Amino acid sequence: MGEGDHAVRGVSHLSLSVTDLARSLEFYRHVVGLPVLVEPFEGAAFSGREAMLLAGRVAIALQAHDSSDGSRFDPLRTGLDHLAFHVSSYAALEDRVAHLRRSGVECSDPRKVMFGWIVEFRDPDGIQLEFFARA
Repeated sequence: MGEGDHAVRGVSHLSLSVTDLARSLEFYRHVVGLPVLVEPFEGAAFSGREAMLLAGRVAIALQAHDSSDGSRFDPLRTGLDHLAFHVSSYAALEDRVAHLRRSGVECSDPRKVMFGWIVEFRDPDGIQLEFFARA
């Protein structure tokens, strides 16, 4: 596996469980800056509501499950640790920091990592997000 027609071509989509679909959609649309791909709808495969946004070539689904216990995200549990969005340059990273702060979102200062720069922040459910610029 991994070659020719059977090769993995990339990531198709990522699905995040959220407690309040409208609040999260507003956050990812206006604070993170992702365009909406699919407006909120009732999902047929589960009990809840879903919307989809587009991050480059990857769709991000936001799902509000009727059976949610309302608890906040915990990166120490098995599953998602964080989600990073690529930006084009360090200057773009600085622009994102300014936008986050104008939007009232707490975020780190840009921090150098082994292969670039990151800024860390959290969505309304506490999911750690990052903006990343390659060095």
